[in-house]
Amino acid sequence: MPKLEPADQLKELVEKMRRPFEAIVTFASQEPQFTTRDRGMYAYLIAKPIRRLASALSVDREILVLFSTFEEQQQRTVKVVRELISESNGRLEPTVAIVVHRDPDGNFKLPKWGRSSGLAILPVFSGRMPTSSEELERHLCYELFSHDPFDVTGPVSDDENFFGRRNEALDLARKLQTGQIRSCLGIRKIGKTSVINRVIQESRLHHDCYCVVVDCSKDEIWSQTTEQLMTSVGEAIRAATKSIDQYATVGSPIASLSLSDATNGLLSMIKSASKPILIFIDEVDYITPGSTTTEYWKQGFNRFWRNFRSVYQEALRAERTVSVMVGGVSAKWFAVGAIDHIENAALAFIPEEYLSPLPRGASIAMIRKIARSAGLIFRDDAADVVSAACSDMPFWIRKACSYIHRKTEISSRPVTIDQTTASVLVTEFIAEEGNTLAQVALGHLFRVYPELLEPSLNVLTQGSQPPSPSNVTILRKYGILSNRDPIQPSGQMVTEALRGIKEGISAENLRIASAGESTEKTNPSSLTDWAEELAVVNKSRNLLEKRIRQMVLGFLRADGLQKKPKQNAKDRVLAALPTERRESLKNLPADDLMEKLYWLELKNLVVREWSLFAAVFGDRRKFEEVFDVVNDRPDTHAKEMDAADFALQRRSLQWLSERIASI
Repeated sequence: MPKLEPADQLKELVEKMRRPFEAIVTFASQEPQFTTRDRGMYAYLIAKPIRRLASALSVDREILVLFSTFEEQQQRTVKVVRELISESNGRLEPTVAIVVHRDPDGNFKLPKWGRSSGLAILPVFSGRMPTSSEELERHLCYELFSHDPFDVTGPVSDDENFFGRRNEALDLARKLQTGQIRSCLGIRKIGKTSVINRVIQESRLHHDCYCVVVDCSKDEIWSQTTEQLMTSVGEAIRAATKSIDQYATVGSPIASLSLSDATNGLLSMIKSASKPILIFIDEVDYITPGSTTTEYWKQGFNRFWRNFRSVYQEALRAERTVSVMVGGVSAKWFAVGAIDHIENAALAFIPEEYLSPLPRGASIAMIRKIARSAGLIFRDDAADVVSAACSDMPFWIRKACSYIHRKTEISSRPVTIDQTTASVLVTEFIAEEGNTLAQVALGHLFRVYPELLEPSLNVLTQGSQPPSPSNVTILRKYGILSNRDPIQPSGQMVTEALRGIKEGISAENLRIASAGESTEKTNPSSLTDWAEELAVVNKSRNLLEKRIRQMVLGFLRADGLQKKPKQNAKDRVLAALPTERRESLKNLPADDLMEKLYWLELKNLVVREWSLFAAVFGDRRKFEEVFDVVNDRPDTHAKEMDAADFALQRRSLQWLSERIASI
């Protein structure tokens, strides 16, 4: 049979899918339109979904249905979708599109590429085309609802994920054009870097200025001296003034100057700039006297800010506009009057401004909007339960809602989450994951601001010494204490975390002792950006591993009783082990034996007995891949895990959890 032309192949694909689509959408035209983009031909139809499907997909406009016959999809398909939506001048839904394709791996690739550009791609593989409209509707809803929209690990600045503080960021961006000093202080994961990123974004898009970013968490930054850092900032300003983007990040200095030369050099660069200069100093805790990464900043902090302040003041006298925005956790070093009996140069220079939790209304709006795209309809009272338990901390709220997403059957969506359901699930979340997240965040706060530890713990005990008014004010700004009397923790997560800290962690491990006994000095990685994620992933892995061991042994025992002659579960476990391991474990009872198996030995046992477990895990190749991912623990080999590693771990753990839950 001669090979069909691309247009004929597309027509054939359109006809193949027309029947299952017709009962759930109305096409604007029965004939597909063709377009050639990036040397590839595509066909498309414009579809108006029926009310039920439109409600499920949370859309109120027509949807683009794109057809592609390429057997290996590339990212240009998503580019074509975005171009066609843009060219529709508002007619098409901007957040959702359907792509019918012939790539066996397309159902995995296309949604991933779409999400990276803010678009929900609902893929339909022609090789497994649904045969009925009901099946197609279920497929489309599953593709949309299976994605976890709450699972955002890093800073955000786009409108789709930036909630409650947009006006605040816009206002800061405007004010920084006039030569102001601002700070953004708050507990870990409160959204400081997200706000700073949004301010930078607004400044670059809507204001004519130079932006310079100092990320103090980088080794190349906190390891510098005062002279080097002053020099580095000056070099970054030079780079920004010469860049088309008018933007630069501070790196290692290319020269070693005296403090006088470094200060004069920085001032000269500021004076030579023809536009306002905005300097953003993020993760400032790394260059304060409380830094756990280096001893230098115990003296260097005051020295740096004293000279930086002189540069700033001289720049103002020269009628140059320089603004500074500082982000970090501890407000301590911007509030004390003196450091080592020397006047604190940062006290009169850097204001003590906090990024507090979201207003309750903004928290509820965030939950309802994001949840809608996952087929979860939160009632206001249910969203209020989640917000209150999480102290209106946006990152904690996202994690709690992500847990609710994982615990809610996709097949039943869209589904309404009521107050009772939310209360039960958020309590489970706090017990399994949330308590760990909150303890890491509060533990870090108490390390960099140890004076807040005792008053925070005293709140838990009736009759204990109440915190001083000044400490109450600070703890309320951090979001640890409720804004209203009586004085109490701001939410269930904070309460449980404080109890855990009080019961299980000694005060010495939470303080920054002058003698250098802090656990951070022996384990600096506990302060890295992925501490919370690592704790949650490890806890989830441990819980899942226990369930799998119990499930495997239970299946072997049940199957052994049905066989003739009966088979001993212990013997089947031993048979899957290498000879030397078999000899060392053969005297253990079955339950103890299962506990001794390594993770990969557990995998090999399941593979050996695959006929018994195929109904649970389905795809053997997928099972082995997922098991290997879960077994890969870079943190145990001193290898840092990035956001992609965590996302892969979470997906793998979720895949296994869903299979176990289906039993």
